Order: sequence, then structure tokens, then C-alpha cells
Amino acid sequence: MPATSYNQPVRPEDPDAEYLTLQEFAWVMKCSVKTLRRRINEDGYPHSRSGGGRAGRIVISREDRRYYYEANRRMAAAPIRRSRSARQSLSAA
Repeated sequence: MPATSYNQPVRPEDPDAEYLTLQEFAWVMKCSVKTLRRRINEDGYPHSRSGGGRAGRIVISREDRRYYYEANRRMAAAPIRRSRSARQSLSAA
């Protein structure tokens, strides 16, 4: 794999591998690495670290990827709810 930035999605050699790096999984999910990091840190999405400890590289197992797919599917299906003031400003425009 060529040297790349840790913040850039990277095409995985095998998208169905047991473990994908955060960068590979970002490419599969068609999102940014930053988005995945935010979901891990703020929303508690499951992940593991290779190399151990907090300094290890973040990897996502096949089982954990199922969780991401389901969560992403639910978010896409949920209706967007706007506040009354947002609806009023949209209708006034």
C-alpha cells in the first residue's frame, strides 16, 4: 500500500477482509476519515486498535462494520425534523 495521509480514505485490497483500517473503511463507506473518528469518539461506535493501547492504529472488524451499516441505514431512513422557526424561515424564502 502506498504511503498516504492518515486523514485520506484508501481503497482496501479486500473490502471483505476480517479487519479494515479506518482509512480503508472510510473509502468503503464513502465518507471522510474525520466522520468515522467523530462517530467513534462522540457516538461510541465499536472499533479495535492494532498494536495495543491508545497509540494503536484504529481497525474495524467485519462484525463492527455490520453495526456501522445498520446505524447508517437507520440514519438515512429517519425523517429530518426541523424546528418551527426553521420551517417558518423556509416558507418565507
